[in-house]
Amino acid sequence: MSFKVMRLNRPNFYTAAPSVGLSLLGAPQPGGASVGIGNSDTLCFAAGFGNIYLGETFQAYVSACNNGGEQLARLEVRAEIQTGTKRLPLLDAQTPNSLLASFGARQCVDYVVSHELKEAGVHIMICSATYLEASGQEKKVRQYFKFQVQKPLSVTTKLHLLNKTILLENQIQNMTKAPLSLDAIKFEPTPHYTREDLTAPTTDTVCLRDPLCSSVCCPAASVSMPCARRHKTQRTKLQVDG
Repeated sequence: MSFKVMRLNRPNFYTAAPSVGLSLLGAPQPGGASVGIGNSDTLCFAAGFGNIYLGETFQAYVSACNNGGEQLARLEVRAEIQTGTKRLPLLDAQTPNSLLASFGARQCVDYVVSHELKEAGVHIMICSATYLEASGQEKKVRQYFKFQVQKPLSVTTKLHLLNKTILLENQIQNMTKAPLSLDAIKFEPTPHYTREDLTAPTTDTVCLRDPLCSSVCCPAASVSMPCARRHKTQRTKLQVDG
């Protein structure tokens, strides 16, 4: 018995490496065919789990295979995910086909599991199978698949105290390798404080782009920020009630 796990995410187009001169691009070939280059019509999946960020829903395709030449009996398949603080089931007795009376030679059974990622750090996906061999001996197989969950945003806070007034500055930085769109940034104080937003009002989405972009813009307020820092700053004034 063995397990194969593949993360279900958006595939990419296969990109062919240039193998002909630029003068031949698009030139008709014998038989009417043309020289193809660049993106093809073939999709390819990532070899590993890729970048996984906090707040995403992790989805994976799990395949349990009988690699031997004998039929197995009473197959019980389980899958769970272990974080830094807890262990959660992904595939249990309630899942269809997780309990099989017989499992033929070279046979495979497939599942799709999902989990909302609420913790950053190392996660371990544990796949296990319990079964009976033809001799009646019980066996158990367990495999581990480790991946790292990263934080997509980094928040830095600065405080300035002025009598009963607190000036608060929050800097939100995009830690991913792709642009992110922020629909809203809101600071909610405790009941003892009155909040006043000092940031220029915006009515559109803020886009935090990656380092390859020329700038990071807030379209409604026409605010431009350097791409190397990739951040959005929010300033708030807190007044102590009474």
